[in-house]
Amino acid sequence: MTDSNDPPKVPTVHFSTEDLDPGERYDAWQDNLGVLFDMTGPNGETRGKDFRATIDACNLGGVVFGVTRAETQIFGRDAGRVARDDMDHILVQVFLEGGGISGGDQNIQAGDMLVIDLDQTHEMINTDFANLTMVLPRELISGVSDLLAPLHGKRLGAENPMVGFMSEHLQSLWRHVPDMEIDQAAGALQGTIGLMENWLSRQKPMSDDDAPTVSAAIGKAVQRYIALHLEEPLSPEGLAKEFNVSRSQIYRMFAPHGGVARYVLEQRLRRSMRMLTQPLFGLMSIGAIGYACGFTSESGFSRAFRNHYGMSPSEARAAAQAEFRKSSSDVGTDERQVQEFAAWIRKLRV
Repeated sequence: MTDSNDPPKVPTVHFSTEDLDPGERYDAWQDNLGVLFDMTGPNGETRGKDFRATIDACNLGGVVFGVTRAETQIFGRDAGRVARDDMDHILVQVFLEGGGISGGDQNIQAGDMLVIDLDQTHEMINTDFANLTMVLPRELISGVSDLLAPLHGKRLGAENPMVGFMSEHLQSLWRHVPDMEIDQAAGALQGTIGLMENWLSRQKPMSDDDAPTVSAAIGKAVQRYIALHLEEPLSPEGLAKEFNVSRSQIYRMFAPHGGVARYVLEQRLRRSMRMLTQPLFGLMSIGAIGYACGFTSESGFSRAFRNHYGMSPSEARAAAQAEFRKSSSDVGTDERQVQEFAAWIRKLRV
């Protein structure tokens, strides 16, 4: 048990099918990774006898980071799954061992990187593998997410020296972060995201043949635009001009949400709650978070936040810090460990 006055360490979790009865192993594996993907065996089976898999992960507060090892299987997200679970995260993976075929024609090997945008369909046939994965909520990393999303499902080859450099950096972060205090890990994570953004912003643009399929759902595209530009003024007129549609179309699009202004306000408040409750933004002031979410004054932000959530921004932050300190010092039971990874991923959506 950690002393209550000690700085909290980064919470970690270990899951292994070896700790379970053979008949329970694949179900327990699906309880964890099933939060991200639909999974089947290489011949389409959904159960596996003596299935072997492990997850070692840490919760950096807003970002989940870890190493997964498992036997051959198929991971997928079809259009129905994408629409149903609203899992708006981006995965950055480094394959340490094994590989597979992504998207039907991308041959991934050990040393390569792979980006998976969970808001796009995906299928990958994996060999026995080990990969290091960083789960990044899109709205908390809006700058780098614009650069990562077009790379969805594409092989970033180890022969590219920048891929090798970034892979080694992520592996170094993984080795050291379990021993860090939360504030140290948050700083290291900010540096890592900045390094990734700087690298990708200098990459040669993708060709038209490599561009991702453009969604026909204009409403979803507008909502995505709003999510990535919450810190900017947003109006029906501006959105109509941006997407070359009429204002009446914008009004109809957001009528089920109570109108554009209400939708934007709710998204700003939702983002501010995430930022206030994630250690990654622990050094930002209340006012700075309000401005980053598009509010023009700290008092206006605090008033809107209290009206919506029934507490002040500082109260929300204090409650989250207390909860995070408690969870980082608790000793988990075997049952809690089995699904802890999935619980962390679900909390990224709150």
